[in-house]
Amino acid sequence: MKDVLRELKSLSLKLQRRETSLVDASCYIQQTIDVLTAMKISGGKSTQKVKEGIATGMFKDVELSESRPKINRLQFYQSIIDSLKKRLPEPDLVRMLKPLDKRFWPEKRSALILYGENEVRALAKVLGEPAQEAIEEFRDYKLENKSPGKALQKLQTASKTFLPTSAE
Repeated sequence: MKDVLRELKSLSLKLQRRETSLVDASCYIQQTIDVLTAMKISGGKSTQKVKEGIATGMFKDVELSESRPKINRLQFYQSIIDSLKKRLPEPDLVRMLKPLDKRFWPEKRSALILYGENEVRALAKVLGEPAQEAIEEFRDYKLENKSPGKALQKLQTASKTFLPTSAE
């Protein structure tokens, strides 16, 4: 349980950061789900210590004796994972916002040429901005390293208004 609490604390602190975007939040939550899924199978640091203690009958100089029913570890982890999955932001919105973040851009120019255009078009339409203008500015931004034009700036600004939490 301590392993889970440690991971949830870390996630909570990341989500509460003022600069955390919706895309960041989605990545942090998915990363935590992945870590907990791995821990569900193999256990975390504290789980390993407990297993060693049970094997020796001692844990931190305290003799162990079984007195209560055990928590079903697999069920506990799965319950936490399921709860986190419900917390993931709207996948379509995150998909539309990712191309605006350079961290997700492909490294090869050939892959970058058309990357994100469908998503930028969809976001522009949702926000009532001229889609073709946004696409052209996005191309100049990603391929020619130009400053974002007016339409693309509006999309980038709007993308920062989608808050991942109401922590503040």
